[in-house]
Amino acid sequence: MTDKKFAVVSAVYNVSRYLDDFLTSLDHQTLDHSLIEIILVDDGSTDDSLDRLKEWAATTDFAVTVLTKTNGGQASARNLGLGAVTAEWVTFTDPDDTLAEDYFEAVEASLGSHRNAEMVICHLFDHFEATGEVKDSHPLRHRFRGGDQLVDIDRFPEYVHLHASSAFFRTAKVNGLGLRFDERIRPTFEDGHFVQKYLLALPKRLVSVVDSAKYFYRRRADKSSTLQTSATDPGKYTTVLELGCLQLLEQAAPEVPLWLQYVIIYELTWTLRAEEAMYSATSSIESTAAARFHELVSRIRGHLSSEAIESFPLIKRSTTQFEALAHGYVQENWRWQSVVVDSLDEDRRLVELRYHYTGTMPREEIRFRGKPIEPLAAKTRDFTYLREALVHERILWVSADGTVEILLDGKRVPVTFGWPKPRRFSVRPAKVQAQRGAKRKQNPKTRRFAPKKRRSKVTAEDSFVSSMARSAPIRRMFADAWVLMDRDVNANDNAEHLFRYLRKRRRDINAWFVVEKDSSDWDRLRAEGYKRLIPYGSRLWKALCLNARFIVSSHADAYVSSPFILSNGEKPKWKFVFLQHGVTKDNISRWLNGKKLAGMVTSTVEEFASIAGDHSPYKLSAKEVSLTGMPRHDVLAKKASAYTLEERSIITVMPTWRQFLVGDTIGRGNRRHLNREFFESEFLHRWMNVLESPELQKMAKAHECRIMFMPHPNLEDYLPELTLPDHIEVRSYSEINVQDVIAQSAVVVTDYSSIAFDAAIVHRPVVYYQFDRDRVFGGDHLTKPGYFSYVEDGFGPVALEHDHVLEALRTTLEHGKEPAPEYMRRIERTFVAPGHACSRVTEMIEELDRPVKIGDHRPTPEAPEIQYSN
Repeated sequence: MTDKKFAVVSAVYNVSRYLDDFLTSLDHQTLDHSLIEIILVDDGSTDDSLDRLKEWAATTDFAVTVLTKTNGGQASARNLGLGAVTAEWVTFTDPDDTLAEDYFEAVEASLGSHRNAEMVICHLFDHFEATGEVKDSHPLRHRFRGGDQLVDIDRFPEYVHLHASSAFFRTAKVNGLGLRFDERIRPTFEDGHFVQKYLLALPKRLVSVVDSAKYFYRRRADKSSTLQTSATDPGKYTTVLELGCLQLLEQAAPEVPLWLQYVIIYELTWTLRAEEAMYSATSSIESTAAARFHELVSRIRGHLSSEAIESFPLIKRSTTQFEALAHGYVQENWRWQSVVVDSLDEDRRLVELRYHYTGTMPREEIRFRGKPIEPLAAKTRDFTYLREALVHERILWVSADGTVEILLDGKRVPVTFGWPKPRRFSVRPAKVQAQRGAKRKQNPKTRRFAPKKRRSKVTAEDSFVSSMARSAPIRRMFADAWVLMDRDVNANDNAEHLFRYLRKRRRDINAWFVVEKDSSDWDRLRAEGYKRLIPYGSRLWKALCLNARFIVSSHADAYVSSPFILSNGEKPKWKFVFLQHGVTKDNISRWLNGKKLAGMVTSTVEEFASIAGDHSPYKLSAKEVSLTGMPRHDVLAKKASAYTLEERSIITVMPTWRQFLVGDTIGRGNRRHLNREFFESEFLHRWMNVLESPELQKMAKAHECRIMFMPHPNLEDYLPELTLPDHIEVRSYSEINVQDVIAQSAVVVTDYSSIAFDAAIVHRPVVYYQFDRDRVFGGDHLTKPGYFSYVEDGFGPVALEHDHVLEALRTTLEHGKEPAPEYMRRIERTFVAPGHACSRVTEMIEELDRPVKIGDHRPTPEAPEIQYSN
């Protein structure tokens, strides 16, 4: 009989930089080391991991076995290590993680109390390497609220576990079952599969939950762990589902235990959540893998009960994540049993109605005062997961000045003021107590005894601002004001150009412009004679905000639309009009849907349809979105027409920013800390190679052009530390007018920037350089593929490599300083002629205050298809 109580099997692959922490945490274990054996399996590391393991094995007082093998993955390494285990219990600690000093002591104590336990699970904490912070933030942390305890998961199915690294298994049971990790299941879920296979084979599933055993899971700063990189691996959507999830369900059938259903729903929910995340890597998954995913989920759905999907308690889900799994794979038409009143636009006298459905859209009839009527605006919003629309949402804006009824498929439908919620199939005492407490608060007899809420202290500064905003002179000065601003730190975008138009043509509108007082744009506008400037962040600015009717901006960040709340609770109550910073070509619905927009401008027919049209992912409709063009394009067209072909003499290089390179924001504004990784990035290396290339210099000389480097404003702070050849002019948006640059350009070189639309609308040739396309659309930036294909719809050639971008530039310049015929045709079909955008935008904003006439109707276009790259 073995004298070892516990065995640690650890699969090691290229983690040398983490081994000191891991091995030290083992050395510091307070349990008698003679009770623990360590099996370390080097899986063909190419760094010095193996040497470090051997060195430690020779010096530690543990019984250590070091095994080596050719690289085959974590599962194969663990399987090899299992063959060397002699201890009673085995665990699979990962070598980039660490353990609390009393980890094994706590597990032994729990087993002393729970001798009939078949498995042990330990409390996993997240260790964020970038900051050193340790947080109890795992989604399943609820399992440890009861402290150390023995749980029968057939009775309490929410105590599921998916990590072999933070669990202990009876070695005899593992070997008796012939259980090994399935080496085919990659990139994730081999742990979850192993754990569930073990549990399914047990006659009694008693699990010792050890809150006191702390396991520290490293969240790598470089995001290089298998879990952190798995989202772009097609195996996560195919192999994992087929050999992992589906195999477990088929093994357990026909009576699949509820805890196993919860495990599978948990795994699927993370994929659905990823699709709704701000950064989504699933856009890079190929169509064949996406189709296979839906085929497998459909088969998996057949093993899941509707009650399990509805009662699933492990993590929060959005309404559509629940509906996608509950109804999206069932071959029947389904819809909400009621229509929800979601919002009211009092000024325009409109009410917004919504409902969800799957399958075929119900036949709608809206009755207003008993008579059929068309809504002002209506659209179908699609909730798409891995390229397939599983759930649809109808959005209807109808008059609020009379009784409204809605009929679906000929039957009147109830109208409610609350969204439907999943049914509850069990109730916990804590929930009962909470409900009783809520009812007591509503009861007049008990309410008077409830403790009064303490009001937060109103600061002297906020009290002064509030009084100033309510004073008669300020209220007169800022009555119904339109607040126009671009960024807090600079101007010269759509808001400034609209402000100029208003001061010249519409002085009846109380327009004010906001920018930081120490910005160069403040000085410039002052020098031009503009007096209606308010310093961003000042007391006067706050007083303006509290009296204003509209905030009108080219940016939709919170510091623009929701800049402050005073300590007395006062905040701006304006309507937000989004002028956009550039033409929306990619899918930014996850970001934009979180904004409360009263109005939004678009510049092309397809852009308008992609946002307001049927089957787009945006919640916005023709009620909010207008096809007006951009105010700055009015001025750009005039500037561009002033330059002859011979005077177009700039090769302009204008890359946009990357979310994964810029530093963290400073406060609530647009300023950011420097990210030192920028200087070592592929992004900078690639663009510097272009700018420093002798070929580019020769081209510029041959065509009598200057070369100007003008990166996105979010990258301007890095410019002082860059060293470029003397013949490269480096300019920032704050020191030169970008419209003057475009007007004088012979060609504009960019990557994904919407500045290409500005160049194209005035017939300036464009070249795209997209060396990091997979990463940009793979979840590391804010963009997802939209209706716009750079290859099929772009205004110039698309280059992926250094040599190709130089060749594209050479060809473009040799053709002349006008776009080639192919690209000119694309330009002509994309844009309406520039001009009068300012007046159209002004009319649109004024309409936001006017009641809509009964019977008015805005047609809804069909949204263009998403253009995936594969």
